[in-house]
Amino acid sequence: PQIVVQDVYSGARRVVSAAPGINGAPAWSPNGQRLAFTLSKDGSPEIYSFDLATQNLTRLTNSSAINTEPVWLPDGSIVFTSDRGGSPQLYRIGPGGGAAQRITFEGDYNARPTVSPDGRYIAFMHRRNGSFHIAVIDLQTRQFRVLTSGGQAESPSFAPNGKMIIYSNGQRLEAVSVDGSVKQDLALRGNGRNPAWAPYGR
Repeated sequence: PQIVVQDVYSGARRVVSAAPGINGAPAWSPNGQRLAFTLSKDGSPEIYSFDLATQNLTRLTNSSAINTEPVWLPDGSIVFTSDRGGSPQLYRIGPGGGAAQRITFEGDYNARPTVSPDGRYIAFMHRRNGSFHIAVIDLQTRQFRVLTSGGQAESPSFAPNGKMIIYSNGQRLEAVSVDGSVKQDLALRGNGRNPAWAPYGR
């Protein structure tokens, strides 16, 4: 597999990475000038950042664990999933790498993070009692909250205003507010998977 950037207007493609092993989980930086992704070219899956202008590739993590699913915060730091502690948890690392800070401590599975537009909240998959839920953590207060009540919730995506989260639950699409007070099933024909909120709110 390769990581490829394609211009949606011209159709032009540019191969960013074709390293041996895993090339996956690409994520754009807020300014659109860098990509973060996972490569296993040196052994274990690690997080890298790539500057599209200079083509400089920087390795950010260095461990024998699985490090994947990077997402950017507004300050340039990156939240990612790692099992370095024995189970999948969320960690945060600076723009240039260094020591990673663990973010999640509730439960034995927290993965697939996504960041609110203002960078305050992280939404992610959280396993509890054999079911997968959508949970959020407030990076300012460190408050952890489970927003859903069962099923197979996955793939959270924040609304542009940061107040609602859309996600898939089995074959359905559902939405929940960041504080958990509003919940809504979205009418959909067929199977709904991996939703993403467009910048204009649809």
